[in-house]
Amino acid sequence: MSLRSDREGGDKHASQWVDTQVDWLQALLFSHTPWYQFQILVDTITAWLSQAVLNSKAIFRRSNSPPESFHQIHTIVRFVNLIIHEKLKSLDLSKLPKMLRDALYKKLDKFTGLQVLSMGSGNGECARKRSFHSIKYLSNLTKLTLTNDCQNEILAVIGQNCARLKYLDISSSGTITDQGTAWLLLCKELETINLFQTSTSIQGYVQLLLGLPNLHSIGRCDNFGQILDYLNKHRTTDLQLPLETLHSRDMNLENLELYVRTCPGTKHVNLYVDEDGHLLTPLTKLSHLQELKLLACNFYSDRVDRLLRERGYALTLLHLEHVDQLDMAALCSIAQNCPRLRKLVFFSCDFVENFGSSESNFPFSEPPFQELETLVCVSESAPNVIQFLLINALNLKMVQFGSSAWFNDEIVSNVLARNALKKVEEIRILRSYELSMGAVRAMIASCPNLRVLGEMDGWEGIQEVELAELRHEIKEKNWDLDTFITWSLGSV
Repeated sequence: MSLRSDREGGDKHASQWVDTQVDWLQALLFSHTPWYQFQILVDTITAWLSQAVLNSKAIFRRSNSPPESFHQIHTIVRFVNLIIHEKLKSLDLSKLPKMLRDALYKKLDKFTGLQVLSMGSGNGECARKRSFHSIKYLSNLTKLTLTNDCQNEILAVIGQNCARLKYLDISSSGTITDQGTAWLLLCKELETINLFQTSTSIQGYVQLLLGLPNLHSIGRCDNFGQILDYLNKHRTTDLQLPLETLHSRDMNLENLELYVRTCPGTKHVNLYVDEDGHLLTPLTKLSHLQELKLLACNFYSDRVDRLLRERGYALTLLHLEHVDQLDMAALCSIAQNCPRLRKLVFFSCDFVENFGSSESNFPFSEPPFQELETLVCVSESAPNVIQFLLINALNLKMVQFGSSAWFNDEIVSNVLARNALKKVEEIRILRSYELSMGAVRAMIASCPNLRVLGEMDGWEGIQEVELAELRHEIKEKNWDLDTFITWSLGSV
């Protein structure tokens, strides 16, 4: 019994000593760092702590002396106190290992200066739920992400204590009802609320739309047509809302016509079409449209071409997903009518097989794609499609192609011969079957700004030994080139 007491006393003394040293180091770091560098300091510390926890866990799993490794992990977790400071502006808990998150949940009330907090998604664990009540101390919050397990009582806390809130994401929190969202009417500065997959009713949405004067987005809402119908039936005067974003999977022609009249300032449209004919016609009246995402439609029969002719000039983003009837004329239409595009995405689109030459005789009024910086093509695309896009977009910075793109050494040679890709910084090509190390060397030699060349492990034309030699050369010559980075749909 006495040995056990001595051991417990020793552990307690050791923990107190570690806490004392951590407090001393925390005071030293923040007192010797300019306030405008606090965020960089905290980001660096959290990255180090995350890696240290992961390394210690790996040691713990294969260690012959688990107790010592376990103590090491808990000692590292105590260093989380290093980042606690009342002047910290932003904290993203979703990127941290669970042990660090759990430790910070208990100390959220000390981050009184936070303006941006992402708690990520949870599964209802007790420590996380208890931490929600600490939000009442975070009165400076302007952006809060709390998905999956937010509850009505927490919205009451937010409504009564976070008057400066502009952005709130509580999506996938199925227990949220109108009883909770009513509290958000106290947050008069709210601009964005994501209530997707909550239990908010049509009347609940209407209450927020009418009660929040600065509301620009309600996230994805597949019931938006019903909301508009409800508003139209229960108001005797014409109504205009400050909404700037439409994201819905269930809108008919009448809904869209009513939407355009009600929300004329819309800048972003994300729409599931899947309806032949004139569904997109009302969108031609949106004079402020800047970003357009269309899913499940035909380029010609659904009049996408007409929409781009009338509203393409101001577009900075065009995202086409599961769009059919794409041919060279369609690409030329996009190039001609959307001169300000900064990002262009083709995702699972159907390009016409007989696409013809990559050289186009289309009389462009000005060189196409001059502002395009990001190109993502996760669709089966022939060499002429690839060459047309890469050769014309001279200011590309990021290029991403899926495994179904017919990429080969000849395409790379033809594109580079036309002096393209001079400004590209990232190239990611998923599972190429024909690209070889010759193409890799050519891109490295011809693309002076190249910093990322990803997914080469899946290129069948490259042997493992060739890739190992290249990575060794990159390390030896200290090139700023990452060849390990993986494919990311987050950028799509």
